[in-house]
Amino acid sequence: MRNAWSDHEVWIYECLRCGATWEEGFDVRHVDDGHGGEAVAYAHGGHPCTTPWTDHPCCECHSGNVKAFSAPWRKSGRVPEQRPDSGLETVIHLRRIHAW
Repeated sequence: MRNAWSDHEVWIYECLRCGATWEEGFDVRHVDDGHGGEAVAYAHGGHPCTTPWTDHPCCECHSGNVKAFSAPWRKSGRVPEQRPDSGLETVIHLRRIHAW
């Protein structure tokens, strides 16, 4: 029996010509081929399509010079500030004595 599962991915696009950014969602269907490999099919708006990182013209200037990022790249969030009791001195000390 072959395993199959579906997923929803959001991709962010950035035009390198005009600087426009937008995001689009894709339904992804994964199917185990029974030989250790995997087949992946993408759908956009209910219609089969190519992979999200190919053939995407800019929605503003219609340039083909577009870069695609999967959504987690954009939603990284703010880096928390270092707390005064973060233990950095302990880590440096342990590295000096080759204990870590």
